[in-house]
Amino acid sequence: MSGGSKALLALGIAVLVVIGGAGVYLALSKNTGTAKVSMYVKDLPATWSSVNVTFSSVEIHQSGAGNQSGWHTLPITNQTIDLSSLVNVSALLASGNVQAGNYTQIRLVVSSVVGVMANGTIVNFKVPSGELKTTHPFQLVAGSTTVFTVDIDLAHSIVQTANGWTFTPVLGSITQS
Repeated sequence: MSGGSKALLALGIAVLVVIGGAGVYLALSKNTGTAKVSMYVKDLPATWSSVNVTFSSVEIHQSGAGNQSGWHTLPITNQTIDLSSLVNVSALLASGNVQAGNYTQIRLVVSSVVGVMANGTIVNFKVPSGELKTTHPFQLVAGSTTVFTVDIDLAHSIVQTANGWTFTPVLGSITQS
C-alpha cells in the first residue's frame, strides 16, 4: 500500500469516527438536559360575566417514574384566571424547566372558583374533585420549548344542582406546539 493510499485510508477512518461520534452524541443528547414547558388556558364565554378560577398547582408526570416521584410541578405564573375573558386568546398559567424526556400526564389543580353571573350575582362554586387531568403522552426535547393550550369547557364544567353551583373542570381540547 502506497503512502498516499495509507493517508487516504487514515483520513477515511478519521471521518467515520467523527461522524459516528457526532451521531452517538446527538442520540444521547436528545433526552438529557432540560426542556421548557409552558401551560396556557383558554375558554369561550358562557352566561357568566366572569369565572375566576384559582389554580394551586400545575404538574406533569414523567413516563416510567413512580406515582409519587414522577410528578414535576411547574411554577404558576397567573394563579387566578378569569376563564370567561379568554375568547380566542389564552393566558399563561405556568411555565418552567423540567428534565427532557417522555411524559404521560398533565394535572391542573383548582383550589377555588368564584363566578359573577350576567345579572351581577356572585357565586362561590363547590369544587368536588379539584383536578383536571389528562393522559396525553408527549415528549419534551432538551433545549426546546413545548407549549400546551388547555381549553376548559365552561359550558360543561359549571353545573347547578339543588345544593348550589358546582365547578367540575371539563377538558374541551388540548393543543401542543
